[in-house]
Amino acid sequence: MPTSLSESPSGKDGNDDHHGCRCPESDLLSDQLLNALQNSILVIDAGEKIRRANTQAFEDLQVDNTVIGRKITDILTVIDRNDDILPGLLENLKNNNEKSVRLPGDVFIRCKDSGTQLFVRGQLTCLSDDEILFSFHNAVDELTRNFLLKMALSSTRIFPWVYDRDRSAMLIDPRYFTYTGIPSEDNSMTVEAFFERLHPDDREAMANAFGQQLNGSHYPYPVPFRLLRGDGRWEWFEGQSTYLGQINGIPYRIVGICMSTQAHKDIEEALIAARDKAEQSDRLKSAFLANISHEIRTPLNAIVGFSNLLTGGDISVDSEEAHEYVELINTNCTHLLRLISDILDLSRIESDTMEYNFSEQSLNRLLKDIHQVHKLTMPANVAFNLRLPNEDVRITTDPLRLGQLLGNLLANAEKFTGKGRIDFGYTLSGNGETAEIFVEDTGRGIPEEQFVKIFDRFHKIDSFVQGAGLGLSICKTIAERLGSKISVSSRLGEGSRFSLKLPLHPEDTAA
Repeated sequence: MPTSLSESPSGKDGNDDHHGCRCPESDLLSDQLLNALQNSILVIDAGEKIRRANTQAFEDLQVDNTVIGRKITDILTVIDRNDDILPGLLENLKNNNEKSVRLPGDVFIRCKDSGTQLFVRGQLTCLSDDEILFSFHNAVDELTRNFLLKMALSSTRIFPWVYDRDRSAMLIDPRYFTYTGIPSEDNSMTVEAFFERLHPDDREAMANAFGQQLNGSHYPYPVPFRLLRGDGRWEWFEGQSTYLGQINGIPYRIVGICMSTQAHKDIEEALIAARDKAEQSDRLKSAFLANISHEIRTPLNAIVGFSNLLTGGDISVDSEEAHEYVELINTNCTHLLRLISDILDLSRIESDTMEYNFSEQSLNRLLKDIHQVHKLTMPANVAFNLRLPNEDVRITTDPLRLGQLLGNLLANAEKFTGKGRIDFGYTLSGNGETAEIFVEDTGRGIPEEQFVKIFDRFHKIDSFVQGAGLGLSICKTIAERLGSKISVSSRLGEGSRFSLKLPLHPEDTAA
């Protein structure tokens, strides 16, 4: 294979030989110059015959100097979408007075002599009226790298960019503007516009890193920042850049990438929240275990103590004192049963084994039955009033769980109302689609700052009052499963009102 520039021999193609008269332009092309080029070079005469070729052309096409003097269309085809476009390109150069024609993207050359075919980038340029320069280079590796890079980036949120010093702007991957929703006509953003979209707290760190790169000081560290998206939301990104070479201490080109890290931030925040919740749960459960032992031991001590007094023989069974002891034993037994029931319910909720069975019920009948049960345990100084509409309504709910929920609310009202009244009932709202069940008392009331925590597990407003702080938390969980929401309003020293807005026919009862 030749290693130096070749040209057509004298007389074979009707052109002047290289010892005679030649175009001045071709004289400027020395053998050493053309052979030093990395591109393949073919010089074509007016008859479309190859006059000269450099070493790179011979290597890329895998031919020898026998191609010199032959018509280029007999040796090469330039394929674009299954069509040979080389004759048309040559014709355009001749007829349209165009000085240069660039090859379309993703074309390949096929050599008829060697069978070689390769993707190329290149162009045809008129050197004179009777001489055309065909320059091309093998782009297989370049296209492969570009394709692999695009394929890799397309499934990520990583966006490359290049800094244009003349415009003081960043030329960014078009996917960046599509993803962020930031408008741009030419896929660029000025440095000023970029910094305006940075969170104020992140501008100093970014300015420091970018300034060092501009001044020729390498800054290899990633810089996290928050960017204002086109839809007005803040999103976390991470930027990193470097420069390519220096001229007089000034970087020749600055390139970089920015990557969305919002998904990682969300996971990080979720993990931190889960850790904090686990730590809080661990602290609460430790406090609960310490408290529950006291809560269980107190009624048990009362039950055992008063039972021993009754069975000791010193107190007459028919005496008033004996009746008081029996009443205290019953009260502590009720409290102990409620405490154990709450613990069991908490366990069912934690293991997601609490069952719900929905059916259609008379709401008036449900509340009347609950009123009748709690009427027997109501303190003597408290009036227990049932407030029901004149007309009954039918409701689809779980009567057992609804009774448990309302029972806990009534038990709370009894506990904190020494005298006065407790009103229990419901009203219809939402065009008759919703029943608002309420328990209202004239007890001690709840401080406003406690409204947020009152439904949390193990939370107690008064640590000196019996209870483990589970009742209202269980009420909240049951209310949500019944398709409802429980709320509270209260004034300290005047009383409290707990409300339960319950849909008469919830759509998700099957679940």
